[in-house]
Amino acid sequence: MRLLRSLPAVAALAFLAACDLSTEPDIPAPIDPAQDTYATSLGVDIASMTKTTSGLYYKDKVVGTGTAAVANDSIKANFTLWLTNGTKVDSSKDPGNVPIEFRVGDPEVIVGFSEGFLGMRPGGVRQLVIPTNLAWGPNGSRVPGKPIVQPNANVIFEIEYISKF
Repeated sequence: MRLLRSLPAVAALAFLAACDLSTEPDIPAPIDPAQDTYATSLGVDIASMTKTTSGLYYKDKVVGTGTAAVANDSIKANFTLWLTNGTKVDSSKDPGNVPIEFRVGDPEVIVGFSEGFLGMRPGGVRQLVIPTNLAWGPNGSRVPGKPIVQPNANVIFEIEYISKF
C-alpha cells in the first residue's frame, strides 16, 4: 500500500526532473576552432594556420610591404565576416560600404579582429578564424539587417590592411 501512495510522488519528481525549469537562455558551449566545422567555400585549413597565444588563428593570403601594424596604429582596412557555415554576415566591400578606419586595440572592436592586424603590412590580406572568446562570446551579435552571430560562435574574417591614417 505504501508503494502505491509513493508512486504518484515518484512520477511527479521524474516529470519535474525532465522539465527544464531554468530561466537562462539556451546558450551553446564554445567549440574549439580546431574542432569546429567550416563550409568548404571558406577555404579554412585550420591545420595550416598559425595560432597565437590568445587562440586566434591566421593565415596570410597576400603578404604586404612597408611597416607592419602595431598596437595603437590607426589603420584603414577592408573586411568580410562569415559564420562557420559559410553565411556572409557583413563586408566593407559590399555596395554602399567603405573601408573601415580604427585604432588597433580599440576596445570598441572585437579583440580577435584587432589582433589579426598585428604584424600585417599594407597591401596584406589575411584569413582569420576567431574563437568566441575573442569575438562576441556568449552574447553573440545582433545587428539589424544582418545575419545573427550566434552566442559562442567562432567566426571567420578575411581582412585587408590598406594603409595607416
